[in-house]
Amino acid sequence: MKDPILLNKLWKEVEAGRVTVMQSGSLSIFKYTQETHIKDLWNDVNRQARGIIFDVDGTVVARPFSKFFNLHERAETERQNLPWDEGVEIFEKLDGSCGTGYFGTKGPSEDVELPIRTDATYHPPLPMWRLATPGSMESEQALEGTRILHEREAEVPFAGDHYRRPLYELEHLPTDCTPVFEIIYPENRIVVDYHGARELVLLAIFEHNGEEWHPRRVDMIAELCGFRRPERYDIDIRGEVPFEDNHEGYVCRFGNGFRVKVKSPVYLRIHRLLNHLSPKGVVELIRGKEYGTTVSQLPKEIAKDFDDVRAHVQGIYNDFLGRAYTNYNNLLKEVGINQPRKAYAEWVIANVPNMETGFVFALLDDKDIEDRVWKLVLETVQSEAGPRTVEVA
Repeated sequence: MKDPILLNKLWKEVEAGRVTVMQSGSLSIFKYTQETHIKDLWNDVNRQARGIIFDVDGTVVARPFSKFFNLHERAETERQNLPWDEGVEIFEKLDGSCGTGYFGTKGPSEDVELPIRTDATYHPPLPMWRLATPGSMESEQALEGTRILHEREAEVPFAGDHYRRPLYELEHLPTDCTPVFEIIYPENRIVVDYHGARELVLLAIFEHNGEEWHPRRVDMIAELCGFRRPERYDIDIRGEVPFEDNHEGYVCRFGNGFRVKVKSPVYLRIHRLLNHLSPKGVVELIRGKEYGTTVSQLPKEIAKDFDDVRAHVQGIYNDFLGRAYTNYNNLLKEVGINQPRKAYAEWVIANVPNMETGFVFALLDDKDIEDRVWKLVLETVQSEAGPRTVEVA
């Protein structure tokens, strides 16, 4: 179907800086900006820009989830405002990358296994399924998700030969709709450990006009194709919500299609650590006394990076603090105790860097300098690259 009106509105959101666009050939994929999220600049148009794909002629190529929010994040997601009378189903919230399925001949070329051609005559690109992530048709996760979609199982004997059966029976997937998956593979671990799983989990299917299939209908397609579905839970989020270990949380889907995320407090702490994997963020975490209680739950490969950054930041703090006390002791040794303030000021100006003079005067006045030192640490790390950081999608 074509929806040139929505496409024009999305381009206006791009011009306003609330949405970004990435193009591949004649296709354009739209994603809301980080600023839209941080500054709460949401409207009915940019909420749809969570990986929606258009062809240049206004044809909707893929129409996945619109943006939905966490419990208590907005007025409409407060418990008392949720549409309980519509009924609700509780699903596992998976912790991979969202993969939007689209079918056709257009899209980036991927290293996937395609049907063998029997002659050398030129053929146009074969129509095939591909995956995009919310902001890109060519991201690492999109390309790897497409490879998983087309993978075949190990060779098995068949009619005197060997045959590699497709992992997923894609002929059952309707090509005029948008299937939405969670892309899970070991190298794409965020927080939850899926113990080496490499799979696509079918989350939902949408018509190109935005209408969502009923979950039971999605279950039927998943069974035919061989996709796993998110686990369902019989819990009531109106009370105290139970959370499992190594679990992101839940997605609550109400009967009218409204969704809300309910994330585990442990997951939120760990993910905040990951998102703050920078010197500035570590300062905030160390000062907030959360570092020691959460870093042990990070994946090992990420914890090492995080600890390197922590050590770097802590080293800056220790240097400033050590110099402050060294300068203070040298001041008392060279000028003496109980001397006029002017004599102290002259020595400090002559011997202490300008940005550290306040530490010495504070110590002279018997004041705690921790807040002052951390403030200078923040200013310092904001102006430097620091050690290698990890970007979390």
